[in-house]
Amino acid sequence: MIRILAKTGEETLNDRMNLNELEAADAEWYWVDISEPEQNETDHFYQRFPAARSHLKNEHRYSKRPQMKISSDYYYLSVQAVSPSTMKPHELQLCIGKNYFYSFHNDNLKAVNDVWHASRMNDKIDEKAKSANEILQHLFDRLIEQYFMVANQLEDKIDALNMNAKHESIHIMNTKVFQLRSELLGFRRAVTPLLDILQRMVGSPYIPTSDTDNLYLNNLCENLSRLTHMIESNMEITSDIRDSYLSLTSYRTNSIMQTLTVITTIFMPLTFIAGIYGMNFKYMPELNWRDGYFLVLGLMLGIAIVMYFWFRKKGWFDQ
Repeated sequence: MIRILAKTGEETLNDRMNLNELEAADAEWYWVDISEPEQNETDHFYQRFPAARSHLKNEHRYSKRPQMKISSDYYYLSVQAVSPSTMKPHELQLCIGKNYFYSFHNDNLKAVNDVWHASRMNDKIDEKAKSANEILQHLFDRLIEQYFMVANQLEDKIDALNMNAKHESIHIMNTKVFQLRSELLGFRRAVTPLLDILQRMVGSPYIPTSDTDNLYLNNLCENLSRLTHMIESNMEITSDIRDSYLSLTSYRTNSIMQTLTVITTIFMPLTFIAGIYGMNFKYMPELNWRDGYFLVLGLMLGIAIVMYFWFRKKGWFDQ
């Protein structure tokens, strides 16, 4: 799907154009959004904007790391839109020129849809949509807002793991901790490179930015920096939770092994005695004792009781 939002000479926003009409309209600025495109739509778009072919590729559906490339009359950005519902990153590619920008995404992105509908809400130009640059800023605001939503959801998951209200087994909790760390690592791969890109854009001689734009970019950098610190802090917390669960698992394993060792140690002398009197020698004096069987059983029981109390005194049965 290709949709266009353009400011025409009549100070109105037009969202009913196609690419051919856009060329003839001589719009003051415009935004072209390519969402879940079909092959004929991408071919049509590349005919209109051939330079985008080297960047906006529809050949790979896997997410890439954020990146920036600068050309003579535009610059290219690839960022990650993270869905708060699925926690999965989706690639959003942007080509930004002086009075236009193109957005390209293989998946339907809520952040883009929200900004699109908010920008075209009124027919007249208002403060929310008086330039393509401001719409682009609203898009970045919405993306970072979703980043914070994802970060808050991850923190809620960490709190649930820490409390373990469902009293789940250690094995299940360890699996959840490793899964959560994997989500945090993926989230960090989306946020940290974007922070580096925005920091490069501030005052860049290759990207025309005003003082207001630099102030806005600095504000975005501060938010992303705060978000990065949240992610690193959560990584440390999950590391502590993981170590705690692993230590608890190790303690329980050692406790079980200690119990088995005590039982085995108690039965060792009993097995030794049973082994001696289980030998088939003809001349064994104790075999002719009338009460020999009961004496040996009593001896074995006495040994077991003495060893039990001795181990208990040493603290081997303490939990």
